[in-house]
Amino acid sequence: MPPLLARLRPRVAGALLLLALALPLQAGDASPTAFAENEVKAAFVYNFAHFVRWPEGHNLRPGEPFRYCVLDDTLAPLLAKAVSGETLDGHPLVVQRQPESRNFQECHLIYFGDQSAIGPASQTELLRRLSGPILTVSDQPGFAARGGMITLTHKRGRIHPVINTDAIERTELRVSAKLLNLATLTRDGKGSAP
Repeated sequence: MPPLLARLRPRVAGALLLLALALPLQAGDASPTAFAENEVKAAFVYNFAHFVRWPEGHNLRPGEPFRYCVLDDTLAPLLAKAVSGETLDGHPLVVQRQPESRNFQECHLIYFGDQSAIGPASQTELLRRLSGPILTVSDQPGFAARGGMITLTHKRGRIHPVINTDAIERTELRVSAKLLNLATLTRDGKGSAP
């Protein structure tokens, strides 16, 4: 298991999010203080579930899993290792790799990575059609402009979250103040939306 993901646990989610923001990225072998880009992205995606609140009774019945739907074959196995055996408010965490679009309504968080078979034009339409509280995350340029909620960007050699507050407000999701304070905030069509 990658060193950063081996340490992921819900009790330290806040500290890990701060750590991920502070860590420099390094290609190739990771030193004790620098981690591969995909490990950092996986840490962010894992932790977003701990910094976002879904509305009561949204579609999780007792014992049902919290589903991370990942459209990226590189990130999916890293995230699957991180969530193995973990829970969120009593719900087991699971990763679904490359789910069919007809199953997206069963997801709680959808990650659109570089290896997503769904291109930008199709993403725009899909993001419009999603209903309910589904957190959408990507590292693709222009994701916020297409209606996505959180974009992972590069800022001074680190992965940095950019949150589209308009996209979040269209759902019943609530982002914690801690995450909002760490992120860059943008709105639909305003500023330099990633």
